Amino acid sequence: MMKVLAFQGSPRAKNSNTNMIVQPFLEGARQAGASTETFYLSKLKITPCQGCLDCWMKTPGICSLKDDMGGILEKILESDIIVFATPLYNCTMTAYMKAFIERLLPLENPRMKIINGHPAHVMRYPDKNWKWVLISNAARPDQKCFDNLLDGFQRKSHVTGGGLHTPIVGTILRVSGLLMAAASENAENSILPFDLDIDWFFEACIQAGKEVVELGKITQETHEILHRPFMDMKIEEIFEMGSKALDVLLADIE
Repeated sequence: MMKVLAFQGSPRAKNSNTNMIVQPFLEGARQAGASTETFYLSKLKITPCQGCLDCWMKTPGICSLKDDMGGILEKILESDIIVFATPLYNCTMTAYMKAFIERLLPLENPRMKIINGHPAHVMRYPDKNWKWVLISNAARPDQKCFDNLLDGFQRKSHVTGGGLHTPIVGTILRVSGLLMAAASENAENSILPFDLDIDWFFEACIQAGKEVVELGKITQETHEILHRPFMDMKIEEIFEMGSKALDVLLADIE
């Protein structure tokens, strides 16, 4: 059975907008026959990397820090698909996700080689061929806001996986993420002046999970659906609506 691990970096954990994307994706993976497990990084003890390089030079593949990451690395070695999920913070990721990624260093071999013109670490476990999926959401309405996050993960994928062993096989980078909660049936005090049906998006998340397990990637058709605008509005109109909603929210404290 294929194993899918999701590492969710939102400080709001289960109650986050990010989780509203992750869980349907994992449901699709389960429907395709995979087992899934979610790790809420904000609930775990993961100390930032100390840069000691013991995992390279003293105890190959084993970190000197003793916290929750040791058990996680063992599970990663048994997995097939790794989902990195984080809300967009400061144009990239949360501190929880950053610390987690730093602590993946034991998976790398200090030796390097040139792959497709770029340096990459030799795989410590060359028999592993993990597939990576990147999930994120942002309050902003412009897709370009994900550029730094995506570039960082693409570089990390290349460096960690020797250019070959950890390809990013799909992304769900959702702008206007606040609208997911606002459109939810359980949303209270919605900032929206109208009803918004985005069930099609969550259905596409399920489909994406199925495809990664069954096909090894998110298809272009599903990718396009996942990144379809929630509303048929220009960015300027969305900004204006958001500004009005913000004025209401801030009225009592300014």
